[in-house]
Amino acid sequence: MEENYSETFLKAKLPAKRRMLRTGLIILAVFALLFGICSMLLMGTFLVLAVMVIVTVIIFFLLPSNDIAYEYIFVDGQIDFDCIYGGAKRKTLKRIDMKDIEVAAPETSHRLDSYKNLPLVDYSSGMPQDRHYIAIFVGEKGSERIRFTPDDKMVQMMEFKSPSKVAKE
Repeated sequence: MEENYSETFLKAKLPAKRRMLRTGLIILAVFALLFGICSMLLMGTFLVLAVMVIVTVIIFFLLPSNDIAYEYIFVDGQIDFDCIYGGAKRKTLKRIDMKDIEVAAPETSHRLDSYKNLPLVDYSSGMPQDRHYIAIFVGEKGSERIRFTPDDKMVQMMEFKSPSKVAKE
């Protein structure tokens, strides 16, 4: 019996939006501490510094993780896209079935030219040297493009399940 299962795990480059949020929160925490110290020195009260230390601690607990990984699990025609934050927290981002995919091809493929205006969801590694695929998916909210970085086994399994929908070019 042919096994129809593939699992791909990859580290992802931190997206620019998340990197900016993290940097902004760190800057905010530093300014909160500096404000608390200046207030304590100028007003002679310890209360403002204590509040700013508490604010800083809260900010550091809310900081988004630097460590992001994606896991794609292909089981009998269904693909789960999971995100793993900090090596501990897992979140299922999307679950799609091959019957709902119109086409899946490398992102440089000309088969994707007519879909350029669809919204793009990026679950890829973000590394320019990796081979990324785009899957055109029809869901509840209409059509969208999903960018991901499958390994060769997953591409084979997708092609085995729906040969006319998967391009390797």
